[in-house]
Amino acid sequence: MGIRTRLEQQFDYDIVDEFLDHFDIMTEVMEPTIIALEKEPLRDEKINELFRLFHNIKSASSFLRLERIQLVAELAEEMMERLRSNSSNVDAEIIDWLLVVSDQLRDWYLQISNDGELEDTSPKILKIPE
Repeated sequence: MGIRTRLEQQFDYDIVDEFLDHFDIMTEVMEPTIIALEKEPLRDEKINELFRLFHNIKSASSFLRLERIQLVAELAEEMMERLRSNSSNVDAEIIDWLLVVSDQLRDWYLQISNDGELEDTSPKILKIPE
């Protein structure tokens, strides 16, 4: 029995299914949105978009008690909040870190979808850029 089965035992199937549908969409658009941060004219718009993505993932995973996903999304949300106040701070280190976060979230989506277990959080995520 994997994580999806356990979620479906604790919550209505439709809630789990809707979470996975949205999680899929959000993790699919995340990487191109992060890469778009390199383009100055769109930067503020992309920062806000990423903030919303991470916020939504954090909120939904909190509801489903997926603490590992919630905590990583919260770290990324806090990074985006920092960048909202000073978008000129976006650099290669931050973009690389966000891509690691994106990869981790996508991996977790696939693990839940395939009724596997959530892997441990990548240690690279804990090396939050200043």
